Amino acid sequence: MGLPHTLRGMLFDLDGTLLDTAGDLIAACNAAAREAGLEPAAAAELRPRISGGAGAMLTRILELQTPPATRCNRSLLLERMLELYQANIAVHTRLFAGMDRVLAELEARAIPWGIVTNKLERFTGPLLRQLNVGLRPVCVISGDTLPERKPHPLPMLEASRQLGCAPEHCAYLGDARGDIEAGRRAGMTTLAASYGYVDRDDPAETWGADAVIGHPLKLLDCLSGGDCR
Repeated sequence: MGLPHTLRGMLFDLDGTLLDTAGDLIAACNAAAREAGLEPAAAAELRPRISGGAGAMLTRILELQTPPATRCNRSLLLERMLELYQANIAVHTRLFAGMDRVLAELEARAIPWGIVTNKLERFTGPLLRQLNVGLRPVCVISGDTLPERKPHPLPMLEASRQLGCAPEHCAYLGDARGDIEAGRRAGMTTLAASYGYVDRDDPAETWGADAVIGHPLKLLDCLSGGDCR
């Protein structure tokens, strides 16, 4: 399946879709764990949890302790992780390889694009500014921009409104089941980013997306009318 011929707007999830933020998130998570006297976790253990947020990453850290850490002050650990992350938010983070070409092609075709993420604005804004991406998207909807967040369709509907196009003329690319659910509920074409932070026990092919994208550059084929699969 290709993108609709009437495509007038493109929306992206942030972590694991537009940006490869794993290095900085994992570093902050493990640093907070070490400060609390816990064993850090391998990147392979934490990377699939990123789409679930910082809390999901810390849950995995606690599960991996021997014995599992059940008496740790989880709220303080989370607060410390977020502090460390905010202080080192763009050390390793970059656009996924090929994504800059995709964005340039969208801009060349005058197709507005935006971001819909569950990441809080306190992180989203500074991160995009530090990477010199902040002025490019037409809209940025963070996890606390609206009363609802993904998988609720409200952020998607608001994003399409800001892009100036109807939801059925928008496509959304994300690397989590909740991304696809939100896009489908909003009536958008949905694309699953299998190159992102996908748990092997919940493969992207099972999410019900209109197509699965294995690499950002595959979107160039989609934009040219080719098959996205």
